[in-house]
Amino acid sequence: MGVFPRLRRGKPWKLKIEYWILNILFLALSACSPPPRDALLTGQTMGTSYSIRLAASPLGRGDLRRLQADIDAALAEVNRQMSTYLSDSEISRFNRAEADEPVAISPDFQHVVRRALEIAAATGGAFDPTVGALVNLWGFGPDGRPCAAPAAEPIAAARAITGWRHLLLTPDGQLAKDIPDLRLDLGAIAKGFGVDRVAELLRARGREHFLVEIGGETLGVGRNGQGESWRVGVLKPDESADLQGIARLTGGRAIATSGDYRNFYRDETGELRAHIVDPRTAAPVGHAVASVSVLAGDCLTADALATALFVLGPDEGLPLLAERFPDVEALFLVRTGDGFREIASPGFAAALRYEPAPAL
Repeated sequence: MGVFPRLRRGKPWKLKIEYWILNILFLALSACSPPPRDALLTGQTMGTSYSIRLAASPLGRGDLRRLQADIDAALAEVNRQMSTYLSDSEISRFNRAEADEPVAISPDFQHVVRRALEIAAATGGAFDPTVGALVNLWGFGPDGRPCAAPAAEPIAAARAITGWRHLLLTPDGQLAKDIPDLRLDLGAIAKGFGVDRVAELLRARGREHFLVEIGGETLGVGRNGQGESWRVGVLKPDESADLQGIARLTGGRAIATSGDYRNFYRDETGELRAHIVDPRTAAPVGHAVASVSVLAGDCLTADALATALFVLGPDEGLPLLAERFPDVEALFLVRTGDGFREIASPGFAAALRYEPAPAL
């Protein structure tokens, strides 16, 4: 799917449940009412919703309205640069460019592309910001669902116009490609950047205690209104909307999750096809991992690595984290015959105070 589509209308109940989990959970678990000075800002961006909780906020209504206007403007600027759904965005202009035709891009866009290429290299291409042609071919892009799994010839054609190594970011801030039909899509990293961008704005305005969430990607700074660590629910990767556990965000940590349980279909053989495509095999990921939750020092990194680790699975992914991303933690939920098995990096529970969900 392209970056920042129109707001989905398919499952409003699911959006409400996730909103509750991500923004109300830390209060509900302690059976307390929100402190009267907390402030909650909500809106829409990037084809989804956002919510921002300011703990013990001294701001009045007028100040909050002005702050939200600035937040909306910052997120609109991310869209202006990186949305493939806007024909005049910087990324759309790049995608229309010819091979070896450098396109000047904004500093924030440069930062996201540079980090995307670093993570692509570090993960051996498990994360690839040019995989959109394959995602579309398998039925998760603008062309819609196929009647059957694609044949070898169109798969080969799509593979020929993908590959992060065909991108070049020059030192003077220009982006180029060496094959004309290559398309850049930052859908697996830009929401995380949007969270980081909002957090940067809030810090610049003197806010020290807040939680920022865009479409489930979340970052917590400081403490909640009760003086405790921000607590974020990790959903079971099924239709139940139950919690698998709770992650406490300390030290300005961010959490992002990728999974196959929201956007999938079954092909003509009955095989499940999920929206995350393995760039190395040119097919949807087919292993038993149902979701991966990643905790990192910034949401951009958490967002991108959640996708990469879902592609890799725990056997490849956990050694990669230990070697290349030692400050990042991950939790894999793997399907079993009667539920889910947890496979986590050593520090996921210990350093970040992951808790199993309480019995309801």
